[in-house]
Amino acid sequence: MLHGKFGPVGDLGLRVASGRGVVWTTFHFQPFFTMLFAAFRRAALLGAGLLLAAAAQAQQPDSVFNHAPHETLDLADTPQFALFDPAFYKNKLFLLGESHGVQRVQDVDFALLRHLNQRAGVRTYLAEVDCAQAFYLNDYLRTGDEPTLNRVFTSWVTSQAQWANADFQQKIRRIRQLNQTLPASRRIHFVGIDGVQDYPLMATYLAAQRATSRALPPALTARLDSVAAACGTGRPPATAAVALRTQQALQAAAPAARRALGPAYELIQHALTNLGYARTLPEREAQLLANYQAALPLWHLQNEKLYGLWGLGHVLQSPALGGYRALAARIRQSSLPGHDAVVSILCTYSGCQMMTPSAVLPASLRAPGQTFTGATLFNHDGPLVRLAGIETLKAATPAGGTTLWWLGAPGAAAQRLPVRVSYAPGVPAGQQLGFDPQRPATDYVQYVLLLRDSPATQPLAASMHP
Repeated sequence: MLHGKFGPVGDLGLRVASGRGVVWTTFHFQPFFTMLFAAFRRAALLGAGLLLAAAAQAQQPDSVFNHAPHETLDLADTPQFALFDPAFYKNKLFLLGESHGVQRVQDVDFALLRHLNQRAGVRTYLAEVDCAQAFYLNDYLRTGDEPTLNRVFTSWVTSQAQWANADFQQKIRRIRQLNQTLPASRRIHFVGIDGVQDYPLMATYLAAQRATSRALPPALTARLDSVAAACGTGRPPATAAVALRTQQALQAAAPAARRALGPAYELIQHALTNLGYARTLPEREAQLLANYQAALPLWHLQNEKLYGLWGLGHVLQSPALGGYRALAARIRQSSLPGHDAVVSILCTYSGCQMMTPSAVLPASLRAPGQTFTGATLFNHDGPLVRLAGIETLKAATPAGGTTLWWLGAPGAAAQRLPVRVSYAPGVPAGQQLGFDPQRPATDYVQYVLLLRDSPATQPLAASMHP
């Protein structure tokens, strides 16, 4: 999601300074494309040579994807996911990694969620949203109130984020429809562990928590009112300072505050902690881990199985070159419950379009007169990045198809060979996400999906209102 709040963090590939990345490196879109296309003009022959060399390397017999069993998924029906063995379902945390803005991922996500609900009892969707957004998504799942659903998407539409798309919104409706067929004990709900994405919605969330409580002492009421006002200023560091002072005041008056707020006390404190991260914990992956750790007791998840769709870079289970540690790697390296029961499924792309804000693309690549463009730059077989071995995946995946590969199967080459990626000229070395050549691919992910020829997600109308 192209959403300018969190600083350079990443999805597998081009990791944007917005906090939602797309292909395999960290960059600011517009300066990056200026450099990239200048480099293409200066070094077209060199670039072609490098890409041809990368393609030749990818087709060598010793592909990282050799000897991995695979299954083509019929997303028009109910995929069987026959490739998953009994050990797969014993995991506690199931992560699907995507590049945001590709339509078919939404279908894969729903199919996998439904399957895990049926086979493993998964009912908690660990989401790349903040706690306020998750609260209102759950409200929609309970009530079916469309203005509530629109409320969550409003800030994404306003900021031209990749998640402001009709396919994502329709998936939420499908989850509600699925819930209507399930007993209450198996119904799906959201838990959001991202940092604050929507400050005005966070203010609304805090008000909703207070509305269910008894009256607070006037001084504490004034403190919480000041947080709500600060959320509307568009100044996260200043809001953080107000939130942290309010948190301290609530802690100092904890007996009275707990009596007045009841169960909402812990939820409000958690929200204040997140508002304070702009000062106390600015790194996004560290926020995600802290929120994951807090969520386990807060929502009684210690014995639950969890599933979520995340940006590609968050699901890597080992450190990348340069020390970048994704959420999944931090969980694996922790002592949290289930830290050794995490499975990652990585989406890769060929011939796919990605819903991309037109303003960040060179004029020649923009859809005329459109806010978003279905860009094809970000596939894993070029032009910006090439995943070695992707030709092996493409050879077994029909055009327009989706194929799942089990990298951890007995005898699979991915248990001994590393992930290798190459970049086009103009991608600065400091902005590339590299994989440790001493680590096998299965140290990072255990399954790979190849999606071929998916359209982009469809943008929501800018006129949408809650």
